[in-house]
Amino acid sequence: MMKEKIIFLYRDVERFLNSDKYTDDLRNELQHSNPDYMTVLEKRIKDIEKVDHGIVIAGETSAGKSTLINKILGMKIFKGRNKESTSTICKIRNLAKTRIITESMTGQVEEIDLTEENDAEKALRKSLKKLTDMTYSREGITLRSVDIGFPIPFLKGNTIIVDTPGIGGSGKVTEKLMEYLPNALFFIFVINVGSAGGMQCDRLPEIFRSIVLLQIENKMPCFDCENVIFITNKWDTINKVDSDSSEEDEETKTWNGLISEIKEKWPFVKEENIFKMNLKDVHVCMF
Repeated sequence: MMKEKIIFLYRDVERFLNSDKYTDDLRNELQHSNPDYMTVLEKRIKDIEKVDHGIVIAGETSAGKSTLINKILGMKIFKGRNKESTSTICKIRNLAKTRIITESMTGQVEEIDLTEENDAEKALRKSLKKLTDMTYSREGITLRSVDIGFPIPFLKGNTIIVDTPGIGGSGKVTEKLMEYLPNALFFIFVINVGSAGGMQCDRLPEIFRSIVLLQIENKMPCFDCENVIFITNKWDTINKVDSDSSEEDEETKTWNGLISEIKEKWPFVKEENIFKMNLKDVHVCMF
C-alpha cells in the first residue's frame, strides 16, 4: 500500500540521518536550513501512521454543520437545530455493520451494535439523539467522543468525517473541538451568514489562530492550509432589494464582505474554495 511505502521511505531517511554516512557538513547544512528537522520528520511519520484521517466540519453554533453532514451522507442521522445541540466530537466511518462506540472523559469505552435492527438508520438516529443532542440529553457532555460506523462506500480507507461542537457554545463543549484540532487532516468551515455576517465575536478566527500555532509547532505536518473549504450558509435569511434599485443589494454586500473577511482571517484561502448555499435546499445524488 502507498501509506506503508511512504512510511518506509521516511524511516529510511531517518536511518540515514542516524548513521555514520551522515557527515558533519551535511548535518550542519540541514541544521541551518531546518533546525528541528528530526522532530519534524518524526511528527510527519506519526501523522501518516494515524489510524484515522479526519475531514473536520467546524463552525459556529447553529451554522449548519450537522445539516451538511446529513446531506453528504444522504441520510438524516443528526437533527439540525437553531441552537446549540452537538455536545461532543462525532467520528463517522465506513463499516460493514452499524454500530456506535462511545468513549467517556475517563476513558471508559462502550459499544452499541445496531446491525440487527429492522431499521438500522432509524435506530442510529434515535441513539445519536440521546448521546449527542444537548437539547434532548446532557449525556453527551460526559463523553470525549462518539464513533459512528455504518456502510458509507465513498469513504475510502481510514478517511472519516468528524462533526464537532459549535464554536461559541458551552465552554467544555468548545474545548473538545480545540483538543481535536491536531487530529484533523482537512477542514470544512460552515458559516451562518444570518449571524452578524457570519463571523461574529471572532469565534471562528479562534480556530484559525489555533491551527496556525499548531502548524508553527509542527503538530499538523500533513495539513495543507490552502485546502480549507468555507461554506457560507443560510442565504435565505438575507433581505433582498428590488432589482431596479440603484443600491447594492444586501446579499451582494454580505457576500463581498464575507469574502474580504475570510481572506483577512485566513490568508491562505483560495477563492474557489468559498461556497454560497442554503444547505437545507441542497439535494445530493449519491453514486
